[in-house]
Amino acid sequence: MGRKKHTNLWLEIVVIIAAVIALMLLVYFVMIVSFQNGVQSTNVTMRVAGQIAESIFENPTQEKVETVSLMIRYGAHLALFFVVGLVTAFVSMVLCRQYFRIVGILASGVVCYGLAYYTEYYKQFIDGRHFQMSDVSLNWYGSLAGISCMVASYFLNRLLVKLSS
Repeated sequence: MGRKKHTNLWLEIVVIIAAVIALMLLVYFVMIVSFQNGVQSTNVTMRVAGQIAESIFENPTQEKVETVSLMIRYGAHLALFFVVGLVTAFVSMVLCRQYFRIVGILASGVVCYGLAYYTEYYKQFIDGRHFQMSDVSLNWYGSLAGISCMVASYFLNRLLVKLSS
């Protein structure tokens, strides 16, 4: 019994370290993407939007390409921060046990909102970029969706374990 507990402890430590490293790498990626200059960011998005618009429409107008570009940007905000919320909630649930998990989830919400706001706030100091509260909202909603999915998966897992025993 003692050997198994020792093995589980090391596995737990490895999972915690891996989760924290994954979270730090994800935050680093968010910073890199968020802090591109405006021209570079717009060029990449417009190029991708043009390719998508050409696959959807026969002869896409500039207005259609810009609409696709806007949808790409909205989707990127939601998807990227969904992953941030998911990973942050996972890390908080691994670090905080039993009744402290709720504190961990609330802390992950605070961290996600701080990151959502900070990445947008800092953009006003980058050439060609600007602060938009609507982007903060998109980031926050993506984070909330990720946190909610992690919490739902936790409770679903607990239910399935209870039903299987």
